[in-house]
Amino acid sequence: MFKSAVCVLLAMFCSIGFAQEAFPFNELVFQGTSAYRPGTNHEYFLFNQGFPQGVRPDEEAAVIAEWKIQHPGAKVVPVSILGEKSRMPIVYVWAVDGEANLNLVLVRNGVYPGIAMLDGTHFSRVLQSSKGAPHVEVLEAQERLGNPTQVPSRRLVSDPRYEDFLKRLIAAETTARAELKGIWSDKFKRQRIRMGITPLSEVQR
Repeated sequence: MFKSAVCVLLAMFCSIGFAQEAFPFNELVFQGTSAYRPGTNHEYFLFNQGFPQGVRPDEEAAVIAEWKIQHPGAKVVPVSILGEKSRMPIVYVWAVDGEANLNLVLVRNGVYPGIAMLDGTHFSRVLQSSKGAPHVEVLEAQERLGNPTQVPSRRLVSDPRYEDFLKRLIAAETTARAELKGIWSDKFKRQRIRMGITPLSEVQR
């Protein structure tokens, strides 16, 4: 009996560990800004929802499609998971191929502000420190909707790996701002002010 229980626990542990393993990027099927992986009940995102896009949806889709063609061996790295006990947990991911990272490309091209690429645990802390900003109430409502069981977001990558990504993320956003790309162009200035969107380098982390 004890041996059977141990086997069950080991199987559960391996299943959880496997869910955190990288898998081929081409296994994701995108439907708008979200994606799913056939055979699983998870919803995957390359960014946090609720932020304005600095390009049209078709232009964003074109950036992702082009990157996918250029990186046929790319992997999906699960970074954090929200709502683990819900019917459809939300998983924030990176799309990577060696040092190439699609998330950073999206930020460097001004498709999204850097803050949209924070993982779930980090993002929750930023929301708490940004109370009063116009966009926080909307983002918190979306987070509650995606996490009805209120299970805290859990980071799935090591802290050093995440911190390295964060440094590169800030650098990518700094480049986009310097070149006035997308969301950082004058076209979106009024919207950035209205929503209280600030550069990640200025956000309390």
